[in-house]
Amino acid sequence: MLELSQFNQFMLDYLDPEIKLVEDVGRHILSAGGKRLRPLLMMEVCRVLGGDVERVIPLAVGIEYIHMASLLHDDVVDGAHTRRGRPSANVLFGNQAVVLGGDYFYAKALWLYANYGNLQAVEMVSRAVMHMSQSQLLELLSLGKLISEEEYFKIIDGKTGALFGASMGVGALMAESPLAEEFYQMGLKVGRAFQLIDDALDYSSSEERLGKPVGNDLREGKCTYPLLSVLDHLDRHWVLERFGKGNTEELREKVVLLGGVENTKRRAEEEIAPVLEFVGKFENSQALLQLIKSIVNRDR
Repeated sequence: MLELSQFNQFMLDYLDPEIKLVEDVGRHILSAGGKRLRPLLMMEVCRVLGGDVERVIPLAVGIEYIHMASLLHDDVVDGAHTRRGRPSANVLFGNQAVVLGGDYFYAKALWLYANYGNLQAVEMVSRAVMHMSQSQLLELLSLGKLISEEEYFKIIDGKTGALFGASMGVGALMAESPLAEEFYQMGLKVGRAFQLIDDALDYSSSEERLGKPVGNDLREGKCTYPLLSVLDHLDRHWVLERFGKGNTEELREKVVLLGGVENTKRRAEEEIAPVLEFVGKFENSQALLQLIKSIVNRDR
């Protein structure tokens, strides 16, 4: 399997911008590291299904470019100051440069899919990006509101699940498997589990470990699963007095005390269980299974 350092080099090589500022923004976010879960999932699915992994590398790079573009745009929308323990790109280069840099990443991803993929792969990734952008808008409209569980999952299925779905689905497509849509649906569940753990860590981890401030969701008025899972045990008026306000520490502590973090981790495990069962039926799937398990068994 391709080493992570080799894959990172491919990401730099394919970027190939004509303007140095785009390269500077790209190098900054690339050098911050990252798990590269989406491209790894794509390559592993392709390998398990007997496909040519070398053929899928440009598409794996493209899927990570889309993820990176979304991170750049997120930092501008959220007014973030740090990303993975370092100053975020918008702090260093300004909002305008970062938005346009993110646009370049999106455009380069489309170019890679047009040149190295097929029409089905382009359709699948385009579908994912449409879901991502609409769900980000849904989340924006829901700020400060105590949304329902159904609304929460609609948001995370789009903003996180869709790209995981495309990662696994395109891996299957490029292996010429008839199960591409099934792998897309499994990827949606993997994305759900990933976001659930992310939301749990925002309540239970530390800034040093995560590389970004914790408790952001409550301060920004984002109603995520830890809060949702214990909402029936809280006075809604008391919650709304604190939700989305500057000092949310008392509310965070209450959610943790009532088991919100444990509930969220349990739900993530429930989401991932059918994926492990599905993938486990394929030969030589041990590495893919371990990769999927690592998504719920993480602390950052």
